[in-house]
This record gives sequence, structure tokens and C-alpha cells, in this order.
Amino acid sequence: MFNISPLSAAVSGGAAVDGSAVPLSSRFSQAYVWAGQERDALLAAANNPAVASDPALLYAHQVRQEAYTKQLALSSALVSHATKGIETLVKS
Repeated sequence: MFNISPLSAAVSGGAAVDGSAVPLSSRFSQAYVWAGQERDALLAAANNPAVASDPALLYAHQVRQEAYTKQLALSSALVSHATKGIETLVKS
């Protein structure tokens, strides 16, 4: 069975264990690694005949894929808006 956690549980509070700030580059690196691992897990589950034959597993897979797609779309939109904002500041 899949372990599906809420999106809020997957996002850390933005600080390290000792309370210090986490660099933005580290956050991007963690997000990139997570996205790759999640993509690989989704592809493996999609190619698993047991998932396709069990309605409960298939539903769990679809829910997980939906959460993954929403997370990537949101991340993409946020990065796009941040990039446009920085470009605007640099041009002015």
C-alpha cells in the first residue's frame, strides 16, 4: 500500500533542526531530489500489475499522482512569478 501523507506534512517549516535558517539552494535541492524520487515511485507503481488489478491500490496511486502533479504545478508557478519579479526589478 502507498504511504500518502498530506502536503503540509511533506513541507518543512523552513528552519533546520537547530533553529538556523536553511539556504534557499538547499530547499531547491531537496525539492528536486524529492520530485525525482516521487516520479520514479509513481512510474514504478504505474507499471506494477498488482496496482492496476486492485481498485484500492489504483485509487491510492491516482490520489498520489494528483498530489504530485499539483505540487509540481504550484512550484513551477511560484518559480515563474519569482523569476518575473526579479527580472522586473533588474530592468528598472
